[in-house]
Amino acid sequence: MSFTVRVVIFVLGLIFFLILFEMVRRKKFREELSITWFIVGIALMASSVADKVVDPLARVLGIGYPPALVLVWIVFLLMLALVYFSYVISDLKGKVKELSQKLALTAYEVEKQNRGKGV
Repeated sequence: MSFTVRVVIFVLGLIFFLILFEMVRRKKFREELSITWFIVGIALMASSVADKVVDPLARVLGIGYPPALVLVWIVFLLMLALVYFSYVISDLKGKVKELSQKLALTAYEVEKQNRGKGV
């Protein structure tokens, strides 16, 4: 990979990282969800020198086509991200259900009190 391509990849990763950082700073993106995307930005910057690491590692692992190792790694990381976001969605779904039940009980109590007062 040429030096220019490495610089372009690194700069794109840096821009992604800085945009994300600014979104978190301005409270447009939640901090706990941004951690995963910060890791993606760092990984994008690191990918500018990935071939220096991946090629020898693939040789040691006996993988004939080094980009296959990168593909497996990316699929694994995406699976982890999907599991994490599924966990967050499940947690939020449970909280929404609990809050809607509390709201229904509160509305029932208010209605019951209003009927008792004759309003």
